[in-house]
This record gives sequence, C-alpha cells and structure tokens, in this order.
Amino acid sequence: MSKPYEMMDSLLRNTTASSAIVGARIWHALRPKGPTTPNLTFFELGIPRGFTGMEQQDYQISCRDKTVAGALDLARVVVEIFNGSASTGINGFVNSFSIGRAFQSDSTPPVLPEPHGSAYNAPVAITVIYPSSTVS
Repeated sequence: MSKPYEMMDSLLRNTTASSAIVGARIWHALRPKGPTTPNLTFFELGIPRGFTGMEQQDYQISCRDKTVAGALDLARVVVEIFNGSASTGINGFVNSFSIGRAFQSDSTPPVLPEPHGSAYNAPVAITVIYPSSTVS
C-alpha cells in the first residue's frame, strides 16, 4: 500500500462497520452507472500539498443511500472509522499514513440530493498526512 487512496480503499473494505452496510459497493473516483445503494465513492480534492518531507491530501467520501437518514448514518460510520471510534476503526498511523481529520460538514443541509432523485449524498471530508517517501 503506497498510495493514500489504496489505504482508504482497504480500510473502508476491511472495516466491519462500513462493509456490513455497503458490502463491496465502494469505488475510488467515479461509480458505475446506476449502482445499488447504499454505496461509497471517494476521490482526491486538488493536489497533494508538501511541506518539509511530508505531504497532505484531502479527500471526499460520498456516502449515498436511498434516504436522508441512511446517508447520514453511513457518513457517521465513515467519520467514526477514520477517527478511530468504530469497532475496527483507526487512530493514528496505518502503514505510514495518518488521518489528520475526518468530519462531515455542519452546513445546512449536510445531505445533498442526487441529480436524478434516486439517492442522497452525505459527503465526508478526510485529510491524509504521510511522509513524501511513502508514495512513489
């Protein structure tokens, strides 16, 4: 695992709290057209920022479900995974990657309807911090 997105993918797939809800419906970048909900997609926001041997990359994890409540519940689970309070969540380093922060926006509304009205998205922001030498 040498890229931050690989760590995130592995963590989301291998953490009971998220896989019990979404199964294998987890994608990096674009999701396939018309997937079943609930599901998770995650993608990089901007480019990594570097400082004295370290890099920082921001991600968004889109937590989708058929209902607003379901999307919010899934977002809560994702935040708990990355903040270390889910049953098998993390706190600190995972293979040289550190979670700088994980949160859901407190803006109103915190859930966005999908354009075609088939699902709701509760986005979660994640910041991953890692030594520049970790990625190649």
